[in-house]
Amino acid sequence: MTDRRLSLVLALLGILLFAIGLLLWWDAPLDVALHHMLRLDHGPVVKPIVRLSSLGGFPVMAGIALAVALLLVVRGQRREALWLFVTIAIGRLIVEGGKDLFQRPRPPVMDRLEHVTSWSFPSSHSAGTMMTGLAIALVARGGWAGLLVALLAAGTIGWTRAALGVHWPSDVLAGWGFGLAWVGVAWRYGAPTRSG
Repeated sequence: MTDRRLSLVLALLGILLFAIGLLLWWDAPLDVALHHMLRLDHGPVVKPIVRLSSLGGFPVMAGIALAVALLLVVRGQRREALWLFVTIAIGRLIVEGGKDLFQRPRPPVMDRLEHVTSWSFPSSHSAGTMMTGLAIALVARGGWAGLLVALLAAGTIGWTRAALGVHWPSDVLAGWGFGLAWVGVAWRYGAPTRSG
């Protein structure tokens, strides 16, 4: 698949997931039912899930992105490093701005298995992991294997956010959707190298 087609597929899939997230939010009873179905109960598995979930947070994702960007610079791939940094940084700013714009409250405190205080929609863990993984896979020319790893990582982190009760399922879907769409658009219009 050419870069042009891949970027279009990512963008369209992302828009679709984001729209489904919005629709699920508006269908509150279904969103609440899914929230209760996905949320874990207290128990020994919670601590490992919290640790796993933290891998999708800003400190870890930013650290990974910066390490890859520095590696690209060392290899003489400055344009790729710049694209990676700018794509992820602007995407993260948009996600945080979106949280302030939507101002959606998180699930009830009694449902949460982790302490979180920011707004809920969209999930920045889900979006950040999706953006970071996809951007690295694309800039590294990781092929389908790289894309699959990125999608699995984002899927896992998104699941942990719902399992810990700190996000509504619609937040996670919208986060994944934004990450897909943003990287697709960034790759289409700003990719440092193109094969098609």
